[in-house]
Amino acid sequence: MYLGIDWGEKKIGLAIADEEMRMAFANQVVLNDKNIWKNLAEIIDEYSIEKVVIGLSAHKIQSDNEKKIRFFSEELKNKFDIEIIFTEEMFSTREAQTNLKAQEVKKLDSKDDAEAARILLQSYLDNK
Repeated sequence: MYLGIDWGEKKIGLAIADEEMRMAFANQVVLNDKNIWKNLAEIIDEYSIEKVVIGLSAHKIQSDNEKKIRFFSEELKNKFDIEIIFTEEMFSTREAQTNLKAQEVKKLDSKDDAEAARILLQSYLDNK
C-alpha cells in the first residue's frame, strides 16, 4: 500500500492507494502539529503502508518549502523505516480545488489537501 502526502506547514493531506489496483483515494487531512507522528503511525499501521509518495515542487520559489518537506521526509523515513518517493506536485492544490468545486463540495479548504494528495499519488502511479 502507498500513502500519498501533500505536506503543508499547518495541514497535511493524505491519500491511500493499493499497488495492484493502481487507484488512489483521498483519505483525510491531519493537522501538522505535535500529534503528527502519532497520527501518521496510526495510518501507516492501519493500511500496512510500505511506500510514501510525497509531493515536491520543482518551482524555485518553493525552495524554503522544499527544505522543510525534505526534513519532514527524512524524519518520516527514520521513524517508520519506510521508503520515501518524491513526485512533482506543481498545481496539485489548484487542481484539487477545481475537482472539488466540480463535485460541488462545500468547505473546500478542509478537503483540498487530501484531494491534492490523491492527485499526486495517482499521477505517480500512472507514470510508474
